[in-house]
Amino acid sequence: MPKPKPDQVIRHEIVFGRSERELIEGALVAYQVNRIATPTVALLSDVSAMSIVLTALATYLGFEYNLDALAITETQALINDWQKQYTAYKESPAYQAAQAAAQVPFLPIGGIGEGSPIQQLLGQLFG
Repeated sequence: MPKPKPDQVIRHEIVFGRSERELIEGALVAYQVNRIATPTVALLSDVSAMSIVLTALATYLGFEYNLDALAITETQALINDWQKQYTAYKESPAYQAAQAAAQVPFLPIGGIGEGSPIQQLLGQLFG
């Protein structure tokens, strides 16, 4: 025998207060951070993935990162090698010339002259 159609609809509603919503929101944020952080840490602890990340970063910064993949087997050694190459690049004449050409002279107009507080702040921020 077929089941008869219901003649009434009963609706159940659960209402959370502010403190319950904050607890649920905190748990949701922790869950989302965990879902993102776990694979990211696993990726960055892998030498081959980290070499790709550092090579892309070097390309973005404008220097060529020479990687000898067979010689480096630890992530920390890879990062140290990258830092040494980046420091050497920053000390190269090509980098120094590019930095000197990129500097814009400030005109002493409207309180932005040499020795003004704004000039000193900009000098501290951008070298």
